[in-house]
Amino acid sequence: MHFPFDKALFDKAFWIAVILAVIGWIMIYLIWGEYTTADIVGMILAVPIMAYLIHVLMLFNKN
Repeated sequence: MHFPFDKALFDKAFWIAVILAVIGWIMIYLIWGEYTTADIVGMILAVPIMAYLIHVLMLFNKN
């Protein structure tokens, strides 16, 4: 079983996920006024997963 993967498209999706993460960090700071370790670790783990999901959506919309 092969998972769909296109490196060029994943790179684009990764930057979209990074921008969403930065917006998320700004919102966390505006709402709670501080960052916790869980916020940082959660974003580090969530960005690649979100990037792959965006990548798959872009692949399906491309076809």
